[in-house]
Amino acid sequence: MGILNSIGLMFDILHYAMDSMFWGVLLAIAGVALLFYLIRSFYPKYTFTPLSFVAGAVIFVLVAFQSVFICGAFKIKGMTDEMYASINSYIPQSWVACDHAFTTDETQQICDNLRDEYPLFACYVGTADFRGHTPATVAQSMVDEIHSFMNRYILRRVAWCLGFIIVGTFIVVKTMEVYRVSMRRGGAAARRSRRNNDF
Repeated sequence: MGILNSIGLMFDILHYAMDSMFWGVLLAIAGVALLFYLIRSFYPKYTFTPLSFVAGAVIFVLVAFQSVFICGAFKIKGMTDEMYASINSYIPQSWVACDHAFTTDETQQICDNLRDEYPLFACYVGTADFRGHTPATVAQSMVDEIHSFMNRYILRRVAWCLGFIIVGTFIVVKTMEVYRVSMRRGGAAARRSRRNNDF
């Protein structure tokens, strides 16, 4: 997913699913806070530097993007019962009577109808090909594929989150180490200076 596409998707979710935006940002805040808490627990003698907090802010932005996408995908998964009913409503009764076999263009039209009815769905899915299905099977097949697609999407976003967190953790820890080394050296020099002044 390109940067421009990601930003566009973010604004679409903002427009159609404020709750996904809210929960995604909240999860990112909780995740970054937990990350800093764990780092502090593992390195109790070290102190965060300004660079550590800059790294934390970058991690937050990257994880927030992914978290919002994940929450949006979960919301779509929760809509599938409604989508199932909608798909069946798009099918002409004459096709039901003759057990019509769908073409690619006909199933794409169903997908386009879903995109119009469920704008958040349109943020994630663009095309559909369920040719050969009949009115008795097409709705369930499409709903099953939506579930499967969203599960794969969520796993990819989670993997990106973990990658950002692992790299970010390494950067935060490295900035702490550099900061503590310089402070120890400065502290030793200050103690020597104070001893010399006493004489």
